[in-house]
Amino acid sequence: MTRPPRDDAPDASPPPEPTAIDRRRWLVASGTLLLGACAPATLPASPGSPAAAGSATPGAAADARPPLDGGEPDIPRLLRLASVPGLSLAVVGRGEPTLRGFGVRRAGTGEEVTADTVFEAASLSKPVFAYLVLRLESEGVLDLDRPLREYLPLPDPSDGRAAGITARHALSHTTGWTEWRFERGEPLTTRFAPGARFSYSGEGYYFLQRVVEHVTGKGIARLARERVLEPLGMRSSGYIWRPGMDAALATPHTDRGEPKESNGVRTGREFHQVAGRTGAAVEDWTGEDVERELPRVEPSMPVVPVNLPPNVAWSFLTTARDYAAFVRHLLGAPGAPPGGRAVLDRMTAPQVTINEAVRWGLGLGLETVDGRPLFWHWGDNPGFKNFVVGDAAAGSAVVAFTNGDGGMKVYERVVRALTGADHPAFLWI
Repeated sequence: MTRPPRDDAPDASPPPEPTAIDRRRWLVASGTLLLGACAPATLPASPGSPAAAGSATPGAAADARPPLDGGEPDIPRLLRLASVPGLSLAVVGRGEPTLRGFGVRRAGTGEEVTADTVFEAASLSKPVFAYLVLRLESEGVLDLDRPLREYLPLPDPSDGRAAGITARHALSHTTGWTEWRFERGEPLTTRFAPGARFSYSGEGYYFLQRVVEHVTGKGIARLARERVLEPLGMRSSGYIWRPGMDAALATPHTDRGEPKESNGVRTGREFHQVAGRTGAAVEDWTGEDVERELPRVEPSMPVVPVNLPPNVAWSFLTTARDYAAFVRHLLGAPGAPPGGRAVLDRMTAPQVTINEAVRWGLGLGLETVDGRPLFWHWGDNPGFKNFVVGDAAAGSAVVAFTNGDGGMKVYERVVRALTGADHPAFLWI
């Protein structure tokens, strides 16, 4: 998602004093420096932090290994240098995930980031939706290779090339549609034949969302809650803001570390205020409901998909704990609900080549590091920068959420340190 940010913020204050994290605690003794070698470990806890009390690191008591020498990456220092108030981190392996928070939810406060802090997932919304689509496809509700126009009229029916766009094209960013439109009435016309090449498109995901709502008869937020979030125990997540999230909500920040407003959260709050008039809970709203209500609560905001939550391309709100549960399910981790690994295998089947090291699957980016295939995705909303990378063969992954526009600089260094590898995805993003 690439909406213009809104900057009306007070001065920021720096995150807490540094606490070191030792990369070697994340690597097994074999010396292999790839994600497959990552092993969940107990992170050193800041004094007085939730992790120090055991609330942010399930299973930490079982890790009795002594601390090793060293001290990289120094995450609080990285946060200070990048003017990013906070980071929430999850490392997934064979056992319970290691979860840890650093810094604060809002600059100038003492509201610590934990594994249960709610972040805007940004484009990490897309893998969750892709998973849902593939589950529906396996049940015969949707055909990945049937033209979407056979389900729902296209945004521009006069565009002959668009007639061949399928769900597979939407999930692999090969529709030919642009990333986003920002003005009402702007046509959505293909720039190349569907399937010909990669071109990142939130519009493609949003149109597929409308198709899914049409074939299921349910709003996407409700459908995701019933089919994904509740079965996986992701109780703090959703495609639209709801009142219970405020107590743990992270604030977005500029690249100078100054708090700013979240358009998605603000719109979600306004929708909840008027929901009684529609006779349906906001989670039950479809795209048509949102298009009708947006001008009433945000008269100056164009009614175009980039401004319409719930939105499978960018509006997912979640925590490191919840997203780790989703990733553990995909990896088929012990104790996770079964069935996710078969879906991950389909998500990681290459659909289009981007360069010699980066390809795209169905809802996930793919990269090759020293011959090992990894899956990944990044998230980029105003004030939130996030990343997930996983090794399906090793059953391991790293998830990072930050609440600042400088967050990419932080998560790149953290992921490199924890995995012991440089990732081609970072060069391509």
